[in-house]
Amino acid sequence: RIQILFEAMTLFSQSSKLVKPNNEAPTDVEMTVSQALLDLEANSELSSALRGLYFVGAEEILIRDDKVAIVVPIPYPQQKIYHKIQARLVRELEKKLSGKHVIFLARRRILSKPTRHSRNLSKQKRPRSRTLTSVHSAILDDLVYPAEIIGQRRRIKLDGSQIIKIHLEKAAQINTETKLDTYTAVYKRLTGKDVVFEYRD
Repeated sequence: RIQILFEAMTLFSQSSKLVKPNNEAPTDVEMTVSQALLDLEANSELSSALRGLYFVGAEEILIRDDKVAIVVPIPYPQQKIYHKIQARLVRELEKKLSGKHVIFLARRRILSKPTRHSRNLSKQKRPRSRTLTSVHSAILDDLVYPAEIIGQRRRIKLDGSQIIKIHLEKAAQINTETKLDTYTAVYKRLTGKDVVFEYRD
């Protein structure tokens, strides 16, 4: 009984910063992220800021053979609180996670465009923030935060495929230059779209 109790306490400790729907079991990556956040909450200057914050999942994405990023979805209502500490939080987490890039993304839901044959025809219009275009644009903003996107262009190739060129403020280059391939790979994985990043004054 003592061993079972210890295992249960360990699982609760590792999962207490993680809230998943339907009491789903945490993955190894989620448990690792959760424990890193708990450690920072217990022993860092971020302690008070991290209280009450949680995340809703974590996934490793292969950037290239020698690099892996961890994408951490967070509740949309908590995003502004995360933003206040995000730069420091990401630095500290990346130290604890063997240098893997950490990306926080707000969890958003895309609502499909209603049609005549939709089962649930509501009088209320679909919020613009729930459209595919809006959510994909918000993902870009989340990816590069705290850097700001100052412009973008779409380029259509001869084969009909598109590539999106994102212009970042020049001032952000020192903090984001080593992560551009991560941003590109994560955005491609989440949206299926090709994107490249450039710096502009």
